[in-house]
Amino acid sequence: MTDDEPDPGVPVFEARGVSRTFRRSGTRGRVLTTALDGVDLTVRPGQRLGIVGESGSGKSTLIRVLDALLPPSSGEVLFRGRRIDNASSRQLGDLRSSVQMVFQDPRSSLDPRMTVGDIITEPLRSPLLRSRPDVPRNHGERLAEVLEQVELEADAAGHYPHEFSGGERQRIAIARAIAPRPDVLIADEAVSALDVSVRAHVLNLFADLVRSDRLTLIFVSHDLAVVRHVCDHVAVMRSGRIVESGPIEQIYASPAREYTRNLLASVPKLRVRTASSRRTATEVPDEMPPGPDDPPA
Repeated sequence: MTDDEPDPGVPVFEARGVSRTFRRSGTRGRVLTTALDGVDLTVRPGQRLGIVGESGSGKSTLIRVLDALLPPSSGEVLFRGRRIDNASSRQLGDLRSSVQMVFQDPRSSLDPRMTVGDIITEPLRSPLLRSRPDVPRNHGERLAEVLEQVELEADAAGHYPHEFSGGERQRIAIARAIAPRPDVLIADEAVSALDVSVRAHVLNLFADLVRSDRLTLIFVSHDLAVVRHVCDHVAVMRSGRIVESGPIEQIYASPAREYTRNLLASVPKLRVRTASSRRTATEVPDEMPPGPDDPPA
């Protein structure tokens, strides 16, 4: 291991007693909202961590604090053993060159005035990456590689984001994130706005990229079935706290908290009742509800 290489024994991220509050306007004036409440979390190199919980549980706030997009109100955040919660923008160079994020809505995260080629290669032009030998200097060659990885045609580079479907735009966002060959990929509800068929394709893409590029993945979702598909560990959040965490098969097979059991029970299951089996989680109704061609009265 060289001086420039991260120590595999040191956690990628550590959160120690992290809290985050927001002030917002309410009917009684300015009120304080607690988004994170004393969170402790460790992310190991090569881990595929899923962060799950209902809307408003603090998932997105947590990853933004980890990625230094938001400062914590209290507690410590470490990246590769070094505190980043009190670091200057100049001191965050290692974090910014090693971590990339895929946001939930590609319509707002992709610049509509830039072509797809410029969007994907923009991270490669960052001064923070000039000292990294693994970052390609031939931007056109790397652009072609990542377009192929996300299964987009080569001529997509000359088009603009609005010319693509939602699933294709999310693949463009993923291509931009993996172009500088990051060590850590953070996905914030990256498939929640996609159609089911497109969602499956993007999830398989995430799984393939993690295996081929040996990435550390932090995957945020409210869908436990999705998390199980791409992650090996899971942290369950509720009201700004991590209430349960561990290997994903262990948590899914024997959850310790009632809240986790309720989340697992809410995952849709479709089973057709047969003569040999009367036990069913969700039965197919005898009559389907009215569709757009036959609206109800």
